[in-house]
Amino acid sequence: MGLRSWLNARKLQRQAWRILREAFADGGALVGTALKPYHAGRCVIQKFDVVENRIERIDFGIVRHPRPYAFSQQSHKVLEFYTYDVACAVMIRHRGENLTRSAGEDAG
Repeated sequence: MGLRSWLNARKLQRQAWRILREAFADGGALVGTALKPYHAGRCVIQKFDVVENRIERIDFGIVRHPRPYAFSQQSHKVLEFYTYDVACAVMIRHRGENLTRSAGEDAG
């Protein structure tokens, strides 16, 4: 990869982070998901789709620690995978995996 390609890839990566942060800050794209604005710092961008030098979709993962019940002292470590469709401003949840239960542990 040459310097120009690397710089362009870095520019697109920074743009993807900016778009994702704005989506979390706005909150409109979070409607219908369990995500909150403060979860933005936990996101890890896996890939993003670029069409005509514009980012169309961003695939990301996030580790959350939800409680099974509001009054419970337990919390589980859950890995979730989402796609943010930039044009529609919609977050789509693909799947989630309860890491605590898959490791055979009970959260405490």
